[in-house]
Amino acid sequence: MKRLQTLLVLVLINVTSLSYAADQGALINAFGETATAYLNDSFLLLGTTADGYVSDVIPKDTALEISRNVQRRIRIIRAKIKIVDSPKMSLIDKKLLNLLDDSFLCMDHQSWALMRYIQDKIPENAKKFEAHRSECLGRIRKLADFYSEFPAPAELPAPLSTR
Repeated sequence: MKRLQTLLVLVLINVTSLSYAADQGALINAFGETATAYLNDSFLLLGTTADGYVSDVIPKDTALEISRNVQRRIRIIRAKIKIVDSPKMSLIDKKLLNLLDDSFLCMDHQSWALMRYIQDKIPENAKKFEAHRSECLGRIRKLADFYSEFPAPAELPAPLSTR
């Protein structure tokens, strides 16, 4: 009887830990998808800001403010990636977080390079920005390749107000 109770407790612990691991994986997936969406938006926003500044559509102060705000949010997300990272995590979740961290680090450099260009409108800084932009695009493509290995998640139906 004692062995049966011990076995039952062990089974319950295993079921609970498997359930926790599945929940953790789902949360990391949701975090990763959201972070990826912001990564793509940041890439576009920095490029649009650079184009707008070069064509004198966006004033210098506004372009600097946009770039600083993007960089600040990039750094916040990188800090959250560091918090979420855990040795107990599955290899696939670790791979996702590493790809995200590498991509956000690149975007941090890209936003810094754009701010340097905006402050000192010289060709050398424009080349640095473009080099970082190309590198970041490569990292974003690696992330897209990672996601392409999985089936697309089901979308929620449109709210009644938009039908």
